[in-house]
Amino acid sequence: MENQHSDGESRSPVDLMKPVVEFLKGTDPDLICSQYGISRAELDKRLEAYQTAQRRMALVDQLVLHRVGRNEPCPCGSGKKYKKCCLPQHEEARKAVPPERLKEMEKLAKAREQLAKDIARGYDLLFKEDYGKAGRLADQLLTAYPEDDRLHDMVVSLALATGDYEKAYLTCRSRWQMATQENEFYQEHGFHQREGKEVRKPVHFYSPSTWLENLWISQRARTYRKQYPQPDNEGLANLVLQLKAANDVNRFTSHQAEGYEERKQALATVLSRVEGAGDAAIPYVLPLTYVFSWASLFVPELLRAWGSDACLRLLGELSMFRFPYFAQMCLAHLESFGDRALPVIDDILQREAAFDELKGGLLSVLGNIHTPESYAILVRMIDHENPDILKWVAQALEQHENPDAVPHLERAKARLGELSKIAGAMRELVPQQLGG
Repeated sequence: MENQHSDGESRSPVDLMKPVVEFLKGTDPDLICSQYGISRAELDKRLEAYQTAQRRMALVDQLVLHRVGRNEPCPCGSGKKYKKCCLPQHEEARKAVPPERLKEMEKLAKAREQLAKDIARGYDLLFKEDYGKAGRLADQLLTAYPEDDRLHDMVVSLALATGDYEKAYLTCRSRWQMATQENEFYQEHGFHQREGKEVRKPVHFYSPSTWLENLWISQRARTYRKQYPQPDNEGLANLVLQLKAANDVNRFTSHQAEGYEERKQALATVLSRVEGAGDAAIPYVLPLTYVFSWASLFVPELLRAWGSDACLRLLGELSMFRFPYFAQMCLAHLESFGDRALPVIDDILQREAAFDELKGGLLSVLGNIHTPESYAILVRMIDHENPDILKWVAQALEQHENPDAVPHLERAKARLGELSKIAGAMRELVPQQLGG
């Protein structure tokens, strides 16, 4: 289908979208308008139309997923009954969908719900270390849903838990590359290439950042196996194995910081013996970190207690795993070393550039260590091309409260201001939750 342009020529939907795509990629809007011969108002109009279409598609999809009774509270959170609030708008959205397509969407919604339950069961099997059943379930589900990233994530977790680090690495690398291509395609076309415009099967895609995190974990697991080979010390291996008792949810019921302290106290004798073994225990504790668990939370504190240069580097690299609480513990312990941590952080920042977006926490540590050396590292990174890193650098520089940083901060904020406009437009394209 084509649209009539103001100059009398026809424009296809793809042609109409090209200026919007360029804007979302970060191209200067004035340059876009000049290149495509349109006004700024026309560019804004096309962007708004695209965003509206995306929201409408998301609304219909959510209506199918979440059935709400007329007299139930409206899901928008207004406090009113559904019939007195959003129901008319939602009914209008449903009327816009052909009946056959609506049936397909309802069928798809049921399949999504069942798949989510199966995936939850798979991760429960992994947590219970029933790796045989977890592997068979993952293979079975992947046959039916080969593009669902949650299933590939399950395969990666299984490979990391069983020591097949090569398989984990290759899977993560492949999925990261696909996610990057998928993200670029979605920005340009408004739908996922591997899903198609008419979605027929439930599928869930991870962002490139999520797969990059997994890739870093699997890459480190592969590297650490070579750097820290396990000697033949059955006693130490069994001692570290006892730390996995922390994962017993029937024995320990507390959560978050309270849960950690409960487990730490219960396993204090074991932890003391592992700490007493010193660096010799590193090859045995590192595998605890590759799949997030309660036992993995003991590792940062052990590395802090041992305190060797190797331990400082491990704290920095493990912080890039970005597991909840675990990463914060790594960063806090690394920061406690003060100036001694700076060469380690500086070296990590200069290596493995492909993983730069995972290094924000390390930059925050530099912001809390107020020395000329940490300031110099931050100034060196102020022109980083990644907007997320640039934001972390700017925040860390502000922590220093150094007047000499003002011109650097002004330059960074000017760049972030332009990028934030683009990011705001991008967020509008994310499917809205019902009533969101």
